[in-house]
Amino acid sequence: MGRSTFSQRLNSVIRDNNIRQVDLCKKTGIGKSAMSQYLSGAFAPKQQNLHALATALDVSEAWLMGYDVPRERPSAGRVSGSDAETFYFTAPDDSMENAHIPKGSRVLIQESNAPGQGQIVCFSANGAPLRLRRFHRKNGLILLSAASSNPDSLDPLIFSGEDLADGSLDIRGVAVEIVIKL
Repeated sequence: MGRSTFSQRLNSVIRDNNIRQVDLCKKTGIGKSAMSQYLSGAFAPKQQNLHALATALDVSEAWLMGYDVPRERPSAGRVSGSDAETFYFTAPDDSMENAHIPKGSRVLIQESNAPGQGQIVCFSANGAPLRLRRFHRKNGLILLSAASSNPDSLDPLIFSGEDLADGSLDIRGVAVEIVIKL
């Protein structure tokens, strides 16, 4: 999450909703000093405060973090303004922790078989259990990479377009929201 993108989006939603900083502090339980640092871009919040801010402002955590997803908080079942089905998936490991998705987080997945570059996808390969990875297409190949604090621990998974066509690679959808238990 880029601090400047987070700060810009936080300032934007506060301005759009005509919310005073002091009122947001009361609503979220976040101290005035921390809130000032978030608004200035000096620091980005940890998961607990990110969730509190997104909930209080009724925006998606992923949007607030700078991801290219809808601003509004999706509801389970359908994403607002979309006919695509959604479902919740529990992150089975810490492979996406640097994307702010720790093990055990519930991730709202919007069904899609055409993810964009860099989006986080929920997928299964060769019938294995569902997992999360960042999607990239390069030179006709599909690369699915982890976002772990130890980048050497998980090499990117590489697939061809044929793997997608024959069902060896099954992309279920893209992550649109993260719910983290505190």
